[in-house]
Amino acid sequence: MPPGRDEEPTGGDPEEGPVLSPEELDIAEDERVKELDDGRYVVSSGDPIADTGSEPTGQIEGDTASDRPVPPEPDTDPGPAGAPSAPAPPEPESEPDPEPELTARTVHEWLTDDMRAANSRYGFDITAAFDGEVSQQRMVSNDVVTIFESLVMWYAQQIDRNTPVEEVLGILLMEANVPIRYPPDAIVRTLESTDLSPEDSIADLLEEIREDEGFKL
Repeated sequence: MPPGRDEEPTGGDPEEGPVLSPEELDIAEDERVKELDDGRYVVSSGDPIADTGSEPTGQIEGDTASDRPVPPEPDTDPGPAGAPSAPAPPEPESEPDPEPELTARTVHEWLTDDMRAANSRYGFDITAAFDGEVSQQRMVSNDVVTIFESLVMWYAQQIDRNTPVEEVLGILLMEANVPIRYPPDAIVRTLESTDLSPEDSIADLLEEIREDEGFKL
């Protein structure tokens, strides 16, 4: 007769533990064990397993803990399940910088900075009114004569577009209260351009000027 479960079996080395009989190693006859297939068993933790074709509650299948499904993590969102999250409030739009006040002073300051940025020795930027019409002209150059010529020609053209520029300038210079002193070389070149000779008189010079309706210096 095999020893009871509470009895300590005899024989064998006590340091190696109790020796089990072949009948004790056979768990197929135990009421708390049910064989499934291919050597797999279901072991009940308490009550005997009823032969119902399904695994009873509390039974432990011989699988490892790593094979068990991991339960989903609980939802920590305090809102109702499935409810969409509230959209973030829109950021306040920044107000655009106020436009600077446009005055004659600010315009002159801007023109001053712009002319300095041109990096030229000479230049002008003019806004002028001629008989009710406004005209503008700008030019920069490193040649002072080119700048002056461009300025006076533009001015003369605004005075009268139907009259040659040289005539307009001659009239303006004659009517101006500023006397014009020409270099001697300019007078010599003018006289050499005529048909006069040193033997001709001043009367001959005046006659030549009248015939040409003036002379160019």
